Amino acid sequence: MKTTIKAFALVAGTLFAGSAFSAQVVCDVYPKSNGHSWGNGTPNCAGFDFSFGSSTNGRFYLKDVTKEIKEVRWEGNANCSGGTSCSTTIRAYTSNTATALILYKDGTWERPKAASAFYETGH
Repeated sequence: MKTTIKAFALVAGTLFAGSAFSAQVVCDVYPKSNGHSWGNGTPNCAGFDFSFGSSTNGRFYLKDVTKEIKEVRWEGNANCSGGTSCSTTIRAYTSNTATALILYKDGTWERPKAASAFYETGH
């Protein structure tokens, strides 16, 4: 019985240890000329301009990382092959979200909450 409890505690500790850190996925939206942005550098950012286009540039990136990173696996609108920053196209009037699985050099991992970027073009 003691062995079973120890094994369960070890497995549970391993599962929850991966999410006990403080890194964040944050975003920036870069509106076109004379546009405005809000919340850049936070998990919820937005941009607005009167370009009447369908998209603008932006990026998702990691913030407050406290350990050495071995690999980053981006998912969602952050369609990158790795690295701590991912430039992307922010589509107008739709959900632009990204998450990251961070694998650290010490063997631990972390999956911060998703970041969301929103863009309006004056339509």
